[in-house]
Amino acid sequence: MLPFNPKQTLVTGAFIGEIDLLKASGQFPHLDVMGIGNLEAAVQLSDYLSKNSNIHHIVFFGSCGAYEWSGITIGSFISPNRVYSKEISHTLKISKQIPESPEFYEITPDKSLQTAACNAPTTITLIDLKHPPEESWKNLEIENLELFGITKVANKFSVTVTAYLAVTNLVGQNGSNDWAKNWKQLSHSLQNKILFVS
Repeated sequence: MLPFNPKQTLVTGAFIGEIDLLKASGQFPHLDVMGIGNLEAAVQLSDYLSKNSNIHHIVFFGSCGAYEWSGITIGSFISPNRVYSKEISHTLKISKQIPESPEFYEITPDKSLQTAACNAPTTITLIDLKHPPEESWKNLEIENLELFGITKVANKFSVTVTAYLAVTNLVGQNGSNDWAKNWKQLSHSLQNKILFVS
């Protein structure tokens, strides 16, 4: 884990299973879950930061799916450097997405892990995507459901973010089933990796 001041850092995840070993370690005085999905994570984080003005950095632990064209494999650990929120339904022209401004947020990656551009839409992509569905998706490599909400709120509060994500599945029809099979073991491996070096 990157060096940080524990008194000024919030360690978080979408649900307790993603941070349970970190909590049990007792090393992190500011540790709380923010909820599943961009909206829930954004609302909960906004409330937390409003009540804890001493927080200057967020360390987010979670899971993600990899887009097949990225070449990233299940079991990889990723620390994203950029976060987007592109909806597949807009790309397939079955809905219209309200444009985000800015289009993406830069975050602070831990370069001891593989870095990647993360897409954090509001919905889980359930179709198999062998290739980017349009040009603007070519640089997207992984998909997570909370990180855009987290980074958007952090930006408003001038708080920096580092994320640690376990790749539990490939994005597609079987993604949710593979996530369910893999998340716990990979989450514990990721948490133990961080606890070992912190």
